Amino acid sequence: AVVSTQSGHYGRGNTFLSQVKAIEKKDSNMTSDQQIERLHKPGAKYLNLNPFYVLQVDPDATEDELKKQYRRLSILLHPDKNPNNRDQATGAFEVVSRANKLLQEKETSDKFKLILTDAENRVLKMV
Repeated sequence: AVVSTQSGHYGRGNTFLSQVKAIEKKDSNMTSDQQIERLHKPGAKYLNLNPFYVLQVDPDATEDELKKQYRRLSILLHPDKNPNNRDQATGAFEVVSRANKLLQEKETSDKFKLILTDAENRVLKMV
């Protein structure tokens, strides 16, 4: 089956990918405490390697969308805004800043997009 994520047609993997999109949408409305927990939960060390996951943006997001989302998350997670949870907020803020920096570099951003496309195609072959 041919996969076209931009057009919204997923072929055989429709159920799996629609579940992933639903989770991503739910996660985008999290409070600062929930965002901090998301970036520190078990397994987050590996999930946080994906800057698109960290910033909760689609790999096809525009530069403006990336900027807006980074600004939103950096304000939400800033240690000064989370005085009762400063240490974890600092860690989460650093993860978000690192992800933003990676995506600002076009060559690095393109590499991540290629990796994600390859991974998505491999998953769809297994479904």
